Amino acid sequence: MGAFRDFLEELKEAGELNVIQEKIDWDLQAAAICAMSQRTGGPAVQFDKVKDVDGVSLAGSLLAGPGFIEWPQVPRRMHGRIAVALGLEPNTHYTELLETVMDRMDSPIRAVEVESGPCQEVVIEGEEVDLYKFPIPRIHDKDGGRYLTFHTVLVRDEDKAWTNMGTYRLQLAGRNVLVHGGIPRRTEPSHFEQIVKSYHDKGKPAPFAVVLGPPPEMMMASALSSPEGTDEYALAGGLALNSIPLVKGRLSNIMVPANAEVVLEGHIYPGDVEEEGPFGGISYYLERSRNNLVLRVESITQRNDPILPFVAESAKPSDTMCLLSILHSAELERILRKCGLPVKWLAIPVEARLCLGVVSLAAQPIPGLPGRAAQLMVAYSPLVRQVLVVDGDLDSEDLPTIITDRSYKASAQRDYFIPSKINKPLGWTENHSFRERLGSWMLIDATWRNDRDPATLPRRISFEVCFPEEIRKKVLSKWNETWKLKPKAYEYEIK
Repeated sequence: MGAFRDFLEELKEAGELNVIQEKIDWDLQAAAICAMSQRTGGPAVQFDKVKDVDGVSLAGSLLAGPGFIEWPQVPRRMHGRIAVALGLEPNTHYTELLETVMDRMDSPIRAVEVESGPCQEVVIEGEEVDLYKFPIPRIHDKDGGRYLTFHTVLVRDEDKAWTNMGTYRLQLAGRNVLVHGGIPRRTEPSHFEQIVKSYHDKGKPAPFAVVLGPPPEMMMASALSSPEGTDEYALAGGLALNSIPLVKGRLSNIMVPANAEVVLEGHIYPGDVEEEGPFGGISYYLERSRNNLVLRVESITQRNDPILPFVAESAKPSDTMCLLSILHSAELERILRKCGLPVKWLAIPVEARLCLGVVSLAAQPIPGLPGRAAQLMVAYSPLVRQVLVVDGDLDSEDLPTIITDRSYKASAQRDYFIPSKINKPLGWTENHSFRERLGSWMLIDATWRNDRDPATLPRRISFEVCFPEEIRKKVLSKWNETWKLKPKAYEYEIK
């Protein structure tokens, strides 16, 4: 895809971007518009004019979609804009998209270094650094402040010659001050925190770069759970099917994408901590927390007239939810297949707040495969707490039928399993013990028993099953032109 603004142009051409010319307030209004677009399955939104700010625009709901359950009045797929970011058609089927992501994850393409790029068209340093000149939005009414949410944070371990990228919320706390928002209930420090600590243990400040408006593939790579030492630039290049052009940062050896909208550089100093929060997260309001790392911004480089992206978090389904739904599903499916399980597809529906993992088995040559799949998923995933295993004849986008199979096939006495509590990283849900720091999980086996005679399996009821081919062709040939029902537009009332 290349540059972030190239992605916006692709969205516009696909009819997936609504450009608003009216002057919009960065304080709650922009986020509320994006939240409503997400609620109704609408397009991404770009705000060309923002209150109190000249020369910088906002963009939100860039990767979100309506969810797995399709409604007649919503022509979009949950993953449509993610497909566009990967150079695919917005109506690409979920299973095809997942296979594409997995193939590209296995084929990294190394980045290339260039001497200069659009991200350094404007340079701001010293006392001129002022983050309040950017329309960093306040997203929720009870948030502790204004937040950056759509970006990639880069830190580099010089001893290992490894640059880590990640996405963490950053609270604006001063003219040149950002406060890192940690992951609640995490039992192990992130790679970002480990690298920063390695500098602080030596009494040195840790350099960083925050890339606002990165190439979308870099945003995806930063959301993956990559092992330490992974060349994440190459991972992003593999997703993009092209090398990511990089330029050297002004304050350190950190390489930043040449086509980024804005790059914030500076240092994280030992002992420099502040409070952060509250913030409306995916599942609940994150409370105010103490002793969070402070990022002191000492240099800003940017394009002329940059575009600042943000995530209307917690508005179902948000960019983060859709991105994690796709990428974490791909990660888990790769693991299950490498362990020899005949997985047809795997989905983490946004409707279940990313806590439910649905696995379709193409075959069950031996007993016990549903249990093995569930154990692998909960052992690896910090998100999934319930695993639903279904047969291979189900479509990955047909969530209503998937849920029906759970009720129809699975016996609450025979096919629901709640194993003993396990010691693992606590997730984003409430179904665990805070005091014991233990997680819990459940397996629902909604597959036909593999010892059942196939001749006794009932036929599914669907449009394809209930009507002969000639009738289906006749109906479909005239449906869009003549017979298609046009539902009344949904309107929302202020209550």
